[in-house]
Amino acid sequence: MKKLIQILLMLLVAGFVACEQPDAPITDNPGTEQPSNPNQPAEPEQPVLPETPAKPELPALTEKDYVICNYNIRYYNGSNDSNNKGDKAWPKRRAKVFEMIRNYDMDVCGLEEVTSTMASDITQQLSAYKYIGYGRDSGGLHGAGATGEQTGLIFKKSRFEALDNGRFFLSNTPDKVSKVANSNFNRMVAWVKLKDKQTGVEFYFFATHFDNDYDDKHVTVRSQQADIAIAKVPEIAGNLPYFFVGDFNCETSEVAYEKLSTAFTDSYLVMGEKALGGYVCNETQLANSKVAPKCACEGNTYTGLYSSSDNWPKRIDLVLFDDTKASVSYYNADNNNMGLSMYPSDHLPVITIMTLK
Repeated sequence: MKKLIQILLMLLVAGFVACEQPDAPITDNPGTEQPSNPNQPAEPEQPVLPETPAKPELPALTEKDYVICNYNIRYYNGSNDSNNKGDKAWPKRRAKVFEMIRNYDMDVCGLEEVTSTMASDITQQLSAYKYIGYGRDSGGLHGAGATGEQTGLIFKKSRFEALDNGRFFLSNTPDKVSKVANSNFNRMVAWVKLKDKQTGVEFYFFATHFDNDYDDKHVTVRSQQADIAIAKVPEIAGNLPYFFVGDFNCETSEVAYEKLSTAFTDSYLVMGEKALGGYVCNETQLANSKVAPKCACEGNTYTGLYSSSDNWPKRIDLVLFDDTKASVSYYNADNNNMGLSMYPSDHLPVITIMTLK
């Protein structure tokens, strides 16, 4: 206990610097966000999680309010996936992911790292929702030629009508299956134009997944991807309100985040001290001299619990919006582990309440 207190005191001194100026990259395993090689290293020892917190109650909603969310649900490549066995396997986590979505009665939610098996489960078991997902290898829709990990979204069928949908790649040829130089994978933005069946209000919803890894090369990649998204999202939305969510994989000290938070409004920053949730590090992470400084950062949405290389927490899952057309009144990066020995994903879901002006 005395050692743990000493570590916490150290974090109070080093935390601010660590959040703004990250150390040299900790990762030693680039390009393995969704591995396809069955001969992968053994999974790290399962850490002990902090106590499960209670889920806060949502405030009362009006017909002008929307529960706008993002959730990277962690890929799963099947029974031979050595990175996702035991409690990390999708069959063990699936029900809790769906329970989280239902608990918040999400209106629209961006989903990342969706494989074809997971997409089929979503369409079959989340019957209240319509799923739209595009495969990054082919650019095709789920059920219509999608190959590769999907970037997607769900929306409540009873409340919305989809007027249009599509995707663009985060590249210099956004209409073609492509990527910027040095990107590990093809990256895209999936979008839908929704109409509220009761009020007739229309808005756009965009979901994305920027490239991974934290060396200088990939920091530059994310900066380029941010430039493309900043140009394309408002162009597609036109004069209508829009929400732009996703796993942006960029720490808040990166140029990519600076660009995004300048072009769009970050719901977490607006809420400030009223923002709820965020990942709380466990004792194993606090005892790791490289990981511990990151634990002082507030509002972390990525846990680092599933990986032996990308193992430090960070706030990389964002809900962005145009504050001239909408406002945010609630933010929660829900850190309830839902009774699992691991969380339902290595990312926390980010839940917001947005009101159109």
